[in-house]
Amino acid sequence: MGIREPTLIPMMTRTIYFIILLLLSTQARAEFVGFAKGNDMKAVSIQGRVQVFCNGFNGSATAVYTCREVVLDPQAYDYFLGPKNPKADKVELEAFHEDGSSRSKMVAYDGVQGRSREAFNLWISTLFQKPLLENGVNTIRYRVYSGTNFIEMHSEGSFQAVVQRGTPRQCPQAQYNSTDSNDCNSQYSICQKYFTEYNNCR
Repeated sequence: MGIREPTLIPMMTRTIYFIILLLLSTQARAEFVGFAKGNDMKAVSIQGRVQVFCNGFNGSATAVYTCREVVLDPQAYDYFLGPKNPKADKVELEAFHEDGSSRSKMVAYDGVQGRSREAFNLWISTLFQKPLLENGVNTIRYRVYSGTNFIEMHSEGSFQAVVQRGTPRQCPQAQYNSTDSNDCNSQYSICQKYFTEYNNCR
């Protein structure tokens, strides 16, 4: 009985299988569309207590603030990742909210990298800016363009960004000394400083 030569077929099969998995994985990464930090987010209530001692040229005072805010995890601003096209230089996101409202914003786009050149405001609401997202399921329609006078659309599509309620967090109690007595009459600025210092109670 002769010695059987080892076959290369099982080894070749494993190699081909590995290459197919690698190609599928690469394709999946290349086709991802959404926000850089992910499309699943948490709206988290944070709070804490701050005591401020003010002593300056305009007098002295003391104030105690209970600071409260709802923040977005992982972050309130994020970049959009989308299709790669060297010609593309603008991207528009239009968010449709569960309550029927919508909001849109267009920013510059790096078509080579497939990435917006600036982060979108997802959550911060002020007198001068409004957030793209709201609580619940946000259906985001994206359109990638190029041109200034003659606008050419290169691609479009949609994805969902979901904002769910997260576990509330408590910051440690803090004390601040200030040389400006106005800080004892400005809860907003003190609370912003407080939450920034404590990294939103993380």
